Parts: sequence; structure tokens; C-alpha cells
Amino acid sequence: MSDIDEIYAKLNGKITREKFSQLIDDKIDAMDGLCDQWTAALLVAHDLGVDDLTAMKKSGGAGAAANGGSAMAVAAEGVLIKIKDITVERRNVDFVGKITTAYPPRTFSRQDGTSGSVANITVADETGEVRVSLWDDLADAVKTGDIKEGDTLRIRGYVKEGQKGLEVSIGRGGGIMKDDSVKITLKDPMLKIADIAAGNGNMCTRGMILSRQEPRTFSRKDGSTGSLASLMIGDETGKIRVTVWDNKIADIDPLQPGESIEILHGYTREGFNGGVEINVGSRGIVRKSETPVTYEEKTTKIGDITADQSYNIKGTVTGVDGVKEFTTKDGKPGRLCGVFLSDETGRIRVVFWGEHANFAEALSVGDEILVTDVQARVNMRGEIELSANWRSAVRKTK
Repeated sequence: MSDIDEIYAKLNGKITREKFSQLIDDKIDAMDGLCDQWTAALLVAHDLGVDDLTAMKKSGGAGAAANGGSAMAVAAEGVLIKIKDITVERRNVDFVGKITTAYPPRTFSRQDGTSGSVANITVADETGEVRVSLWDDLADAVKTGDIKEGDTLRIRGYVKEGQKGLEVSIGRGGGIMKDDSVKITLKDPMLKIADIAAGNGNMCTRGMILSRQEPRTFSRKDGSTGSLASLMIGDETGKIRVTVWDNKIADIDPLQPGESIEILHGYTREGFNGGVEINVGSRGIVRKSETPVTYEEKTTKIGDITADQSYNIKGTVTGVDGVKEFTTKDGKPGRLCGVFLSDETGRIRVVFWGEHANFAEALSVGDEILVTDVQARVNMRGEIELSANWRSAVRKTK
């Protein structure tokens, strides 16, 4: 029995052998000749709902054995280079890398009216990382899990300048092949928060969610509508604000304060009020982290608070004022709620503004809370009180 017949046998008579051969030819044409008959047969069988293909081996084919039967094109032979040596001047490159991130495929319409799909992956070796674009059937392999994070691939493609640096695209004469014979040990890309600097266009970190703000919408200069949501995260070295944009907001919807997360492919810049902030755009990923992160806020005792300073405090709720509603100077509605906090050194009033007023309104006497980045000021009665605004973070500790 030939290799192709062995794959056909997996179909259990779903289609005729003649039809199977025709679909193989069509698949090769659709991929511009980037795969041989055996690989095309695997792709067709996968399209027809056959999942048990991982044990299939191509007789006498080292490339097929390395491929492990996965539904993907086979990379042509060439001189292997390291990722750090990829340049536009090289044009066509052949390299090996491990997938660190695989993005879901997206569909698009071509000028001739046909539909296509593309999936982007990030691959890395010991020297660096690069973005790789996979088209159509190769993009479908990402969707089915035949290509996934952690896979080591041999890649042949052409280099182009992308919006955020060099990219490799798999075109005519290129392809990919799984190659588990190559062992790649990657440096942990996760930065400690204290080491994050502005101007990093491809930043990865882990942190515990300390607080989060509800999404809000805004109008761009071109008239389109955008949306953003903010998190405050921390690790053992510090804390930092994270702004998540547009469609990526859905990634943080299920995440709650106290959970550990990881951020991949974010970018950093100076914040409006000084300090560095992380931004998560279309390339970024926010997800739960399997590695737990600890964070402990340094706090000030209430008795040590003086005016015109920023503080973090822990305390027990010993009183809650009612919510007051007001109208801002620009005509927008606002809310505030006063809460009295106590510790063994004293008692102080904290005014919670905006969204934080909703948190304060739900508090009960006896609750223990942590309030960070609150500003101390002297009120109209000459007393020191604290103000929790949009820069502040609040959460219950017990």
C-alpha cells in the first residue's frame, strides 16, 4: 500500500479514491506548489474531518518524519541562519525557531473577490525573535492546533519591513516543517516591573492585578471611536499601570484583582503624570499566568500622614458616608463617597471619587481595605483627609 493509499484508508470511504486524488491536486495548486502529494493528502484528510493523522509517516522521507504528520508545507533546504542575522537585504532566509506566540487567524477579501486567511506567529531562538506570517492553509493549521506555541519549526520565507520591525512571510518557494531535533533554550523574556523602561516596543512581564478600571470610549481625531481600560499590576519589585486598547479589552474581562497575569508583546511609553506605562494593542496578549506573582504594598500608618503627600494605607472601615452626586464644571455628572478608616495609630476620612465611589458605597463597617496612591490634603475644616481618584487603586484585604 502506498503512502497516499494509507492516508486514503483513514477516510473510511467518505469519498472515492478518484475524488481524493483530485482534491490532492487542487490542494497543491491552492498552495502554489509549496507542498508535495503526501503533505497535500494529509491536508485534504484533515479538511474531511480526519483527526488521527499524527502517527502517519512518509516512507523514506526524513522531512516527513520530522514533520510528524502535521498538516503544513515542507520547508525547502537552505543555509540556516540565526534570527539575529535576518535582514531585509537577505530577502530569502532559512532558519529554525520556537513558537513563543501564536495569534488566531483572521480572514480577509482579496482584490479578485476570493477570501483568504492569515495567522501571525512569533518565533525565537537564542539570539532573538521575529514575526512570521502564515497564509491560507498554513493559517488554518494554527486554527486546528497543528501549529502551536512551543513547536520548533524550520522556516523558509522572504523578509520584509513590517509596521513594527522585520517580518518573514511564507511565499512561493518557501514553507515550514516541524523540527524537534533542534533544541532551543530561550531566555525568559519576562521583565521585572522595576526593569521596564519607556520605548520598549516588544515588552513581556508578569504581575498581580492590584486594581482595574471599567472600559471607557473616546473619539479619535479621524472621527472613529476607540475604547480603553486600565489595570494596575505589581510584582516584588514594584507596580505599573497597564492600558488595554480596543478589541484587546475582551481579554481582561474575566480577570480580577488578586490574579496573576502575563503580558506579551506590549509596548511602553512615558505616562501623562510621569513614570512608565504599559500599553496592550493589537499585537499584545493579556492572559492568566501559570506562574504566581506576589506583591506586597508598602503602607503608611494613619498617624504618620501629613498633607501634600501621596500614600498607601491599610485600615478598617469605621464609618461610611452616603454617596453624593454633583455636576462637574464641564457639565458631566460625578459621584463621591466618604469613608472613615482606622488603624492602631488613628482615624482618617478618605474621599472616593468616580468609579471608586461605587466601591466605597458597598463597604460595611469592619471591612479591611487597602488604598494606594491616595493624595493627602487639608480640607475646609482644617483636617487632613485622603483623596482616591483615577490614579488610585482600592481593594478589600479581608
